[in-house]
Amino acid sequence: MRCGLILALLCLPALAAPAPQPRPYHLTLEADPAAPFPFLSRFGRATLHVYASGVRAETLWLNGFSRTGSTAITVENPLGRMYTEVPVTNVGSIVEKLAGSELRNATPTLATPMAGRVGELAATRYRLIYGPEAYIDIWSTHAIPENRQFRTLVTQFVGGISAGTATLAKTIPGTPIYVELNFRRFKKLPLLRLRSLSYDNSSETDALKVSSFMLHASLLDNLWK
Repeated sequence: MRCGLILALLCLPALAAPAPQPRPYHLTLEADPAAPFPFLSRFGRATLHVYASGVRAETLWLNGFSRTGSTAITVENPLGRMYTEVPVTNVGSIVEKLAGSELRNATPTLATPMAGRVGELAATRYRLIYGPEAYIDIWSTHAIPENRQFRTLVTQFVGGISAGTATLAKTIPGTPIYVELNFRRFKKLPLLRLRSLSYDNSSETDALKVSSFMLHASLLDNLWK
């Protein structure tokens, strides 16, 4: 009885200790999908900021952010000083409307993953094969925890272009940090590049909130004007 009591007392500090907090991070990526997808040229190149608490995208024209667990994206027009909310589930249909039906039936297969590096980060290459000389390479890393909001937004976006690609992309673990397109017209064309990864989230709070000078717009169409 006495030994059991002693063991219980020794275990109390371990049981009471709080779970370690996830390490803060700020992943910065550069997306340039307009080259293979001209319907996206109006948005230009985008800078993506991925934090544990959400994701922010910045372009020359529109910005947007979505907090982890949120069902909406806040879209901002800095020049017009307006913002509105768009349901995350609407992203696919918006992209599909812009993209048309050219790639809707494209369904790839997945090659054997290959370990490697992207910059200084350990990563794994997942090759989505569409044909003998047509494939997309997705390099994914586990340097940060999987970001649920980032993955949800990427899946919605890709699903608007190719439902089959989105279904397969869901099975790829980790966080994508480099994506390269290799098709007949586009050889080794980067769609997504790693810019930096720092373990400092000091800019996270401001990145994931509406600026004080913004006015709410009731409809997304009002931001196009």
